[in-house]
Amino acid sequence: MSSVQLNAYLSIERYFLIFHNPFLIKHKIIVHYIPMITFIVMPFVYVVYVVNFMPCVNHFDYHSWACGTACYLIHPVTGTFSWVFAIIAPLIVMIISNTVLIARVLYFKKRMMQRRIWYKNRKMLLQLLSLVGMLYISWMPSGITSVINNYYPTSISMELTVNWTLICFIYVATLFSPLTTILAIPELKEEIFRSLNQWTKSRSSIRIIPAAQ
Repeated sequence: MSSVQLNAYLSIERYFLIFHNPFLIKHKIIVHYIPMITFIVMPFVYVVYVVNFMPCVNHFDYHSWACGTACYLIHPVTGTFSWVFAIIAPLIVMIISNTVLIARVLYFKKRMMQRRIWYKNRKMLLQLLSLVGMLYISWMPSGITSVINNYYPTSISMELTVNWTLICFIYVATLFSPLTTILAIPELKEEIFRSLNQWTKSRSSIRIIPAAQ
């Protein structure tokens, strides 16, 4: 929950970092630190409250690999609010803010007619698309099916809600985040390739001497 909301806010902050950097530096505490702390603490407090104080009973099937979920997610009001506020809305914010950012970068590229600027921003475009794509693949299918299941439960929607494929998609962003980090930090990518080349050369220089008969 916190990771998706943080990435949504970082998408907005990235726009200010590129086009309104003095404003961001001047109001760093209000614009950067306070929202970061809020999006970390607020989901934690919310989940603790609804799990422990929501007037519903949890039902778990311990003989199934997907034993169930907290009852507040099944409730039409709190479940829909949780999915929309924590997952779907941040994903929409991410796609809108990154689209605006990319469109403005392309506009400046066309206006200034400089290939060097486009080459530098092409890497940023790849980073944004990879990050947003992973988060969409991870969370959007589960979020949509869960909201539909809360209001119009059918056998198909209930099966999709607990389907292992959709649940496993949630971990795509976590598993592939190191690749996104490598794309975002060229120095790290160069260091990794340098270490791999040194390791390959050291392996190739090892001579295998057969044992004496």
